[in-house]
Amino acid sequence: MLIKFFQVFILLVAVNVFAFDTTKDFKGFVNIGVKELYVDYLAPVAGRPTVVLLNGLTYETTAWDKMTAAMKKKGLGVVRYDMDGMGKTLAKYGVKMEPYAYSDQVLDLNHLLKTLNIPLPYNLVGLSYGGGIAAAYSFKFPETVGKAILMAPYTEALQQQDQWIKSQIWSTRLQFPYNPYSDEQLYDYFLKQICYTTYPNAEPSVLTSPYKLEAVFRMTQGIRKFRVVEEVNRFPKKSVYLVIAEKDQYIPREVLETFWTAIPAYAKVEKILIKNSEHKMPEAQPQESANVVDRIVSN
Repeated sequence: MLIKFFQVFILLVAVNVFAFDTTKDFKGFVNIGVKELYVDYLAPVAGRPTVVLLNGLTYETTAWDKMTAAMKKKGLGVVRYDMDGMGKTLAKYGVKMEPYAYSDQVLDLNHLLKTLNIPLPYNLVGLSYGGGIAAAYSFKFPETVGKAILMAPYTEALQQQDQWIKSQIWSTRLQFPYNPYSDEQLYDYFLKQICYTTYPNAEPSVLTSPYKLEAVFRMTQGIRKFRVVEEVNRFPKKSVYLVIAEKDQYIPREVLETFWTAIPAYAKVEKILIKNSEHKMPEAQPQESANVVDRIVSN
């Protein structure tokens, strides 16, 4: 009996020692069991909510700096972190030579938010790729999501890119009928060509790390088959906010309108247009983006 008491006591002490203190700011790596993720946590003012920022494909935590500063002035708590394949997490582990499955990113996020003791329900703010992860998380753990704020979210493979790749596969089949590779293998081959030839010009930040360009390709590889629009009936009730950039250079407006129309009425709340903004709203219009998020989570 005495031994059992001390076992329980030691367990309680361990939980107390290693429990994350949500009242204090934190920067550093957090062990989520299967790996460590780099986290930049800003504690909320008492009584104010916390938002979780999910990186765009070429993002890392610092890309949110201006928007985060604006949210800090409003007293919001902010969780920024580098997913597997991004930022300081990528620098720690290097790049995987296989796809970064979006489903694994979802599980990592779930482990992280539990480890950090972020109060439920979660307020997810995802840009582009991060918007796709926010949607996938909402489908997997709907009971934990309060608001899913999707900023120019990934909903399907980029049409122009997808069409070009398929035309290359068709041309390859025509010219080399005995090519032994499957359509899937050829698709990834041409996808990598696009990433390596066009992304350095369109997104120079991919050249800031020797691992980043390959990681961007591997993350694209891991999410390209995820068609969010086909699973929208899995969104939690009254959870979805769609934020659209007026001058989005990557995602055509009609793609996002089609996505919004497909979402069941019980799940969607509001569609918001940020004027004079390009795709990367947290950088192009950080104050307005912060205002939108604050209004939504403070409602």
